[in-house]
Amino acid sequence: MMKAALIVSVSGLAFAATAFAQNEEDAPEDDVITVYGTSNPIPAIDYPGQVSVIDRSEIDARLVSTVSDALRDVPGLQFSGGPRRTGEVPTLRGLSGQNVLVLLDGARQSFLSAHDGRFFLDPDLIARAEVVRGPASALYGTGAVGGVLAFETVDADDLLTADETFGARFRAGYQSVNEEGAGTVTLFGRQGRLDGLASLTLRQSGDITLGSGADLPSDDDILTGLLKGSFTATDALTLEASWQRFDNTAIEPNNGQGTSGLDDGAINVEKEIVTDTFRIAAAFNPSSDLIDARLTAYWTETTVDEFDDSVPQLLTRDVETTGISLRNASRFTLGGLDLTATIGGDWFEDKQIGTDDQTEDFTRGGVPNGSAEFVGVFGQLEAILDRPLGLPGELIVIPGVRFDSFKNSSEAAGTDNEDEAVSPRIAASYGPSDWFRVFGSYSEGFRAPSLNELYLDGVHFPLPHPILFDPAGMPPNFTFVNNNFIPNPDLEPEKTATTEVGIALDFASVITQGDRFQAKLSRFESDVENLINLSVDVAFDPTCFAPPFFPCTAGTTESANVADAGLTGTELEARYDSDLFYGYLSYSSIDGEDEATGADLGTLTPGRLALDLGYRTQGIGATFGTRLQVADEFTRRDLVDGELEIAEERDGYTVLDLYATWVPPFADSFRVDLGVDNVTEEDFERVFEDVSEPGRNYKASIAYRIAY
Repeated sequence: MMKAALIVSVSGLAFAATAFAQNEEDAPEDDVITVYGTSNPIPAIDYPGQVSVIDRSEIDARLVSTVSDALRDVPGLQFSGGPRRTGEVPTLRGLSGQNVLVLLDGARQSFLSAHDGRFFLDPDLIARAEVVRGPASALYGTGAVGGVLAFETVDADDLLTADETFGARFRAGYQSVNEEGAGTVTLFGRQGRLDGLASLTLRQSGDITLGSGADLPSDDDILTGLLKGSFTATDALTLEASWQRFDNTAIEPNNGQGTSGLDDGAINVEKEIVTDTFRIAAAFNPSSDLIDARLTAYWTETTVDEFDDSVPQLLTRDVETTGISLRNASRFTLGGLDLTATIGGDWFEDKQIGTDDQTEDFTRGGVPNGSAEFVGVFGQLEAILDRPLGLPGELIVIPGVRFDSFKNSSEAAGTDNEDEAVSPRIAASYGPSDWFRVFGSYSEGFRAPSLNELYLDGVHFPLPHPILFDPAGMPPNFTFVNNNFIPNPDLEPEKTATTEVGIALDFASVITQGDRFQAKLSRFESDVENLINLSVDVAFDPTCFAPPFFPCTAGTTESANVADAGLTGTELEARYDSDLFYGYLSYSSIDGEDEATGADLGTLTPGRLALDLGYRTQGIGATFGTRLQVADEFTRRDLVDGELEIAEERDGYTVLDLYATWVPPFADSFRVDLGVDNVTEEDFERVFEDVSEPGRNYKASIAYRIAY
């Protein structure tokens, strides 16, 4: 019912826009631009696929504490793993983990852990975020089957106007739900051909008050820094360098996700997460249209230390990524076609080391030591043709293909896991008029198995012995047995084939002169071959139930390929903007199942609708807005003893937020933001977390900028 009502309402809005639309020449010149959709700038409304762009002004207005706050309403995107920032994992179109590529200023973020987040980044450093939804392996290779999350950090040009050379920005904020205080100091400047920026952010927070009324242990002390600069060596050559550090000390359970820690007797550990990303880049763009090249080299290290003083025990996981990326775009005209030919290549290597100071050789179970090396080359052509075959309007066609090879190796395995993949894509967008487009694409993607999936061994988790565990006995008996990881070094890479079709609407001067309405609606279907699925089999050995009750284990956990799986979904994103009013609407649904058994697969989410409405006052510099998120109820089915059974159920929910921004006309260097999240204190859960989300949250921030 939600889907039907939504499509009807959007169709009605489109027809209304047609009725009120004025001359197409009134269309604004400032389009939202996507860079990561094709690796070259193109208006997001023209891109033959789905991409969302979030800029700094939207992030400020949402008073965000985490990256997930900034991206909450993006269709097809969900952050699972519970409300702790250390456990949040992005899911795109039902695919998570290494099926979602994360880029930070072009540097891959490859950290992956069963119970920790995918990447660690403070939202105060983000200037712009792009979410490319759907397979992007033809450009980016492994890891982009679900899509791409690309973040760009702030630089001096983001904070200086054309006639300014030096400045500073100070920001302080607070939110009540976890008593978080935050402060940021940023210095920035440029002199001649050189510019630079230095930023430092401190966040301190406590336990999270959930909508259920319970408190989730989550004490965080976070220090984030960014140093960034560029030098224009010549009119054609620009050099860049940056260093970002994220340092989070948290007191929480070893498993940062789910319900762990809600019980008073839960044992917390001191967890320290440190991420360093070093990056250097060179852009070469001479007067020739045939050369627009960019080289990026980077090194990222993420280390997670967990100290349990009740043992005492120190566990570590260290992941290093070293990579180089090179791209060049050549622009020319041929036979009436405006062409952009892009060629490029990537090399990167991931290394993982796990340690446990309580084992003889310091190896850590569940964190295999190993490395993964990838090499890829690609080519892409963007062709724009006016009046194709004599028809009115414009046709955009984008074919591309990429070749990748990879090799995984581990000290614990006798042989390497290696393979090759070819990832083609073709996409097209046809606009018979300036206000209407139809688009479609076919793309194939691949994702290499990770080190953890291939080589996991050791203990996954302990369970009480089914016979010998008796805490009420005299004396008490606390016998535990283990569920163990089973390595699978023969895993095949995942391969997908995705078809997507959709329409785009773009109207100017709909209700008032200079306003704009844009919308994109699409439907996609993905066939997934060799989907890598983690299976947990909790089955006690028969020997557990008869004397001497040993040997005894509590089953196994293993990654295995699912032969064929299907994912389908619908996505809508619409915006309206004028001098006084603005609105944003998004909707997404996703279904996935094992084609052989009918069981649900993937990190599925309920149908979800988001609405953001706001009003800008005239004269006093204030903006007032409200956000609404509505989700359907959700059911997931698993195959149990050959029969489909309901394994998980979630109620639907409605969450209401209020916010306001004030930039005084008499002192526009100041900015004040206020907000209340979850006004009605809805007690709701997101899929696969089994823990309530945060309750009512009062938020405030003040910022001051000075520049000369």
